[in-house]
Parts: sequence; structure tokens; C-alpha cells
Amino acid sequence: MSGIPLRTIGRITAGHEKGRFVEVIDDNASTGGFLIYTYANEARAPEVFDAWVETMEDVEKYFEESGWQVAWTV
Repeated sequence: MSGIPLRTIGRITAGHEKGRFVEVIDDNASTGGFLIYTYANEARAPEVFDAWVETMEDVEKYFEESGWQVAWTV
């Protein structure tokens, strides 16, 4: 089981894009995979980037390759 929560915004505290915010969405019903959004701020605006990966394991690899440490909101 992954320690990466879905539909929860977190601040990237280390790695590529440090200081931005990240959110992972399970979009299997529409795209057959997971969307990884990064935002300029916690309000999800004005600057948004996204990536698509097929599995939760791919999400974990994406985080690892980015060197991300994330402080998740609870």
C-alpha cells in the first residue's frame, strides 16, 4: 500500500519543484490511470501542470524520480 494519499494536496518540501503543491487523482474511470497535478499554490491556481501514469506503482516511481518529499494536508 502506498503512502501517497489520493485527492489530497501536499506541499513539495524537497526535490524537483520544491515549494509547489501536488495532488494525485485516481482517474481510472476516464483515462485508465492516475493524474499527478502540480500547482503554484494551494488554491490550485494560476499555474497547473499535469502528468499521467498507468498504475499506483508508477505514481510512486514518479515521486521517487522527482526526489519529492511531501507534507500532506490532513
